[in-house]
Amino acid sequence: MRSIVGRTGGKTKIKKQIINLIPKHKTFVEPFVGGGAVFFGREEPSEVEVVNDRDPDIYHIYKDTQEIGNELSNADFTSYRDKFERLKKQKSFKSKKERLYRNLYLSINSFRADRRSYNEHKHKGRKSKPGKNFRESDYQGRLKGVKIFRQDYDKVMKKFDAPDTFFYLDPPYSRAIDNRDYEFNIIDIDELNKLLRGLKGKFLLSYDDTPQARKVFKGFKIRSIKTVYELGHGKKRELKELLISNY
Repeated sequence: MRSIVGRTGGKTKIKKQIINLIPKHKTFVEPFVGGGAVFFGREEPSEVEVVNDRDPDIYHIYKDTQEIGNELSNADFTSYRDKFERLKKQKSFKSKKERLYRNLYLSINSFRADRRSYNEHKHKGRKSKPGKNFRESDYQGRLKGVKIFRQDYDKVMKKFDAPDTFFYLDPPYSRAIDNRDYEFNIIDIDELNKLLRGLKGKFLLSYDDTPQARKVFKGFKIRSIKTVYELGHGKKRELKELLISNY
């Protein structure tokens, strides 16, 4: 199953490598779920599943999809600049369906799915209409029973930490502030490091490959992998990332 929406820094291209490293567990927790490439990419659901994101639009995409997602199975997400700008300004909604449509429309038709900048070239040359993935996938069914939160990541982790819990963490990277990638979820990796070192459960953390990250997380198992980022207008950039774990 594909990500519910695209997301800056999403793990679509390396999700198989990440999923192959997930150990046996009872509870699966994603404190920074974003588009959910790893969450939705797993073949079998865990006994207990928890997703969290501080971004209110992302939180509502998950929560509203869980409750009424299938009501948008015939929705039209065709890209129009005036419609995009109008929906971007909309802050109040008559229903969950209206709110979900707005958040999906902006995600589907924006540059890097940031819901801020209209991308008129995003769907050119594609045979399928925008939103095909959401319309044809049963995300509502997949999210049945999933615990969905909009809290600080540390609160969620402390709440569900146990020897049989697995955490997959994909927080904003060190360059996120400079790139203005996220309005929410900016973290201090020193504070994250302290939390990780005291966990009862197992974790796998994705982060950019920087000297600071290698220093802060020294002592954990550190793997280096290559991935490719889409820069827009057909441009791509290959980067190395770290997969850091306590197992």
